[in-house]
Amino acid sequence: MSDEHARSIRSINFQSHRAKKNYIEAVSDWLVKTDISRFYPSIYTHSIPWAAYGKDKVKSNIPLYEGSLADRIDVLLRACNRNQTVGIPIGPESSRIIAEIISARIDNDFAEKAPYIENNAIDRLQDDWFIGLKTLESAERALSTIGSVYRNYSLDINGSKTSVTRVIGEFGQQWVSEIGAFLSHKPGPVRGSRLREFLYLSIRMQIKFPSEAVTSYVLSIIETQSISPADVEPLESFLLKSALISPSAMNVIGRLLINIQHTTKRLSCSRIADRFTSLAISNLSNERTYEAIWQIYTLRGLKTKLKASKFAEMQEGAPSSVVGLLLLDMESKGLVVGRLPKVEWSKLITEEKSLADASWLLGYEGIRHGWLSDTNRLSRTPFFDAMLSRNIVFYDDKRNVLPSSGVVRRKLSQRAENIRETQLMLLAMRGFDFGKHSG
Repeated sequence: MSDEHARSIRSINFQSHRAKKNYIEAVSDWLVKTDISRFYPSIYTHSIPWAAYGKDKVKSNIPLYEGSLADRIDVLLRACNRNQTVGIPIGPESSRIIAEIISARIDNDFAEKAPYIENNAIDRLQDDWFIGLKTLESAERALSTIGSVYRNYSLDINGSKTSVTRVIGEFGQQWVSEIGAFLSHKPGPVRGSRLREFLYLSIRMQIKFPSEAVTSYVLSIIETQSISPADVEPLESFLLKSALISPSAMNVIGRLLINIQHTTKRLSCSRIADRFTSLAISNLSNERTYEAIWQIYTLRGLKTKLKASKFAEMQEGAPSSVVGLLLLDMESKGLVVGRLPKVEWSKLITEEKSLADASWLLGYEGIRHGWLSDTNRLSRTPFFDAMLSRNIVFYDDKRNVLPSSGVVRRKLSQRAENIRETQLMLLAMRGFDFGKHSG
């Protein structure tokens, strides 16, 4: 953890994972690839104590572990999710830590059941597995073992993203090579007709390799470019397509749109509003809250008005308060068409309810900002008073996305550190004493 990072915890060093995969491919005959179906939404909260202390130990002596740290985390997670035992929030760094606690225990279980596989033959990035082996039999056995250890924690592998392939028929990340070849063929800014060709290639590669993060990679390249007014329309169309094809990149898509509008004032905000409103409603209906939040937040950043009725209706009983907070914030800025049921929300958020579900955040920040009336005197309760007296902030209505230039500077700084870590990792994997090369 450090203030130097974009978030409280350092982001993943994707470069080291790519380097390790290349190393594994070079010394293997067969490759196993798989990941977990809806990993975060499928995590069984009771499995947190199992992962922390050992499943057999916990299940054989449940009273001993009641009130333990992992048990309290289990209770708190359920309280945030209407007391449901399945699913943890997507987005918070705390969820990433919890997921890694479970994944680390699964690593240990896998190592015990598959001692014939060396650590240098395995790359795990969160729930994505990549293993190199010598024979088809051992590859199939490894895949079966992965499925077995995850089932022990009520998780299942994703069949559509699972494969056992021979290295001789494996082309690696072909899309990276094609995009790299396009960019290196003619160095310089990506503009005009060249930009259109690049965007077309990117969409084609994402469709061809649906499980790969093509769009995220392309967006990181676009963010380094200076956008001319003539290039706004094709970029706008690309970003709207990307919101559907690669919803996991919605945070970057939103940031780019807001920054493009800030520098050029050439976006069709009404077009984006129509599309993002439709997508956000669909996402909320299918419990894809993360994507919907970023779509609404993007409209807020573009200062585009939003028809509130459907969203306000969907906020009631929702597992997240963020949509409601965005609506209240946008209304305070004159960006909401229609009436928000603020009186009803104020009445519904009671002390008892705020201690049992996510409505506490809507109540706390709504009252703190003056957007909601303190109908049930929540500010006088111990829970709210402890936060209000310390001016604890969860939703900062004055905070905006980083400008693209700031994002690029931060990435360049992080890149140097990532390269060094990757070099040391490869030296160690290849049998060198990396201490001698650390100067």
